[in-house]
Amino acid sequence: MASSKTIHIQFISDFICPWCYIGKIRLERLKEKLIGEINLDIELVPFVLYPQIPSGGLPKSAFSKRTKPGMGKSLKQEAQKEGVEINYKNIERIPYSLEAHRLIQLVEDNATKFELAKQIFISYFEKGQDIEDLDYLVSLGKSIGMSKSILSEFLFTNLGEKELNTALKRVKEEFVTVVPSLKLDRKIILPGLQPFDVWENYIRRAAEIQ
Repeated sequence: MASSKTIHIQFISDFICPWCYIGKIRLERLKEKLIGEINLDIELVPFVLYPQIPSGGLPKSAFSKRTKPGMGKSLKQEAQKEGVEINYKNIERIPYSLEAHRLIQLVEDNATKFELAKQIFISYFEKGQDIEDLDYLVSLGKSIGMSKSILSEFLFTNLGEKELNTALKRVKEEFVTVVPSLKLDRKIILPGLQPFDVWENYIRRAAEIQ
């Protein structure tokens, strides 16, 4: 039976944000729960958490001092709820995530974007891969069936850069400062990682007022 309601969700996130990885998996679980009742059309919206990071990234140690007391424990608890494994011991450098976002811009449909984003998150937080490395990003693109010609242009040109800059500017103009954030039907913004039932309740309310 077809879903009677469709809610458009803009998932605003950055690939170097562990809360965003957890949020993406949580949103994925929520989408599964609502099948047949409410269809979630999820659009990925890029956000650069640390624009000051230089090309090539920074040592992990440069960020360890910024961690708030108790944050590690909270992060671990939320990750466990979603079956997410975050292996910081595998991560040597904090990359500049712009190129990963640029690759996402070259994928046409939202479902494939969502899958590619999942692979980028897994690569970074579970495997410690350098998601700034263009060759590695191309390999991920190939794994989801992106065309060789598009990937070649990504590798050797600035294809997607204009669209990415436009998206980043739009988010900045909307004063989004916390990720992950959800924007429901381009109206309601839910900042930060929220409990599963909180997101579900807001989505149900959004469906009711359509």
